[in-house]
Amino acid sequence: MEQSRRLRKRDATHRALMHSAKILFEENGLGNVTIDKIAEKADVSRSTFFSHFDSLDDLLSQIAGEEIKDIVEASVSDGTADIYKVFEKLNEDTFPYPYLMSELVVRSILSGKETAITDMFTAITDSVEKESGGKPEGSFSSKDITAIVFGAYFGLVFQKFVYNEKFENPTEINDKIQQLIKHFINQEENKNE
Repeated sequence: MEQSRRLRKRDATHRALMHSAKILFEENGLGNVTIDKIAEKADVSRSTFFSHFDSLDDLLSQIAGEEIKDIVEASVSDGTADIYKVFEKLNEDTFPYPYLMSELVVRSILSGKETAITDMFTAITDSVEKESGGKPEGSFSSKDITAIVFGAYFGLVFQKFVYNEKFENPTEINDKIQQLIKHFINQEENKNE
């Protein structure tokens, strides 16, 4: 019993640190947040931070991994991710933290390492293949469609940043991406007939 209480407390502290960091990163940008600020917001000591994370980069990596894992898990049915649900969940997770999610995705991709983003791309690619009845024929492969839709999603997010628009309507971007997916899937189905 004592062990499980300690584990619950440790888990709650870990979540509090991650939540505090997400809020601070979104409000101040990644380069303007320190370990001390995160620890203070989570109401823990600096040494407690280091008992959970090796560095800010480790924290960011864990936040990204957790977010992507949640997205993929929330979108899997019968063992395969549903592309529509992947982007619906991505949008749901991006909307409260658009700056942070954009930064995390770009950092993960540019790291050159296999990351949670790789798992997401694989899940989306598998979903495209399932939706199109196998590998799509024509000028776009399943991987191409995944890259185009993923790029379009973040293109719409970045468009809001470029024009200094607020993230007020959580369904706006999702609706456009759902239409784009349907367009690609229908185009590929028409080519396969």
